[in-house]
Amino acid sequence: MSLRDVLIKSSEMGYDKTAVISQMKGNPSRIDFHKEDGELILSLDITVGLDNNSGSKSRVKLKDLKFYSELNELEGLRDIFNIPSLSKGSEFKNLMLLKASDESNAATIEFYADDGSLTDPKIFIKGWRQ
Repeated sequence: MSLRDVLIKSSEMGYDKTAVISQMKGNPSRIDFHKEDGELILSLDITVGLDNNSGSKSRVKLKDLKFYSELNELEGLRDIFNIPSLSKGSEFKNLMLLKASDESNAATIEFYADDGSLTDPKIFIKGWRQ
């Protein structure tokens, strides 16, 4: 299936944005976000990590998910995912947290479950293009 076919199918299903995940050696390596017309909104070079030692069975409640970003450059992810912002002073629960990195053009996405515990996966952003 071509990218054009994927965008057409996505549009037929009522979506105005589509995420295409590329892989390398069976693991996610890039996420490209496209508008309906195929225009690239944002491209993230990523790796994904799971904490095998995590005993937490906690999960994020998607209907209650909020977004918080430490990076203005990637604040647009909130709009792409259509997730409301975390209210000031709120607890880190049901949260997608975009953390800044000491490295240039790098960040981490962490998820906090409905009980406030850090949960998998952790997405490491190694670079992005807008």
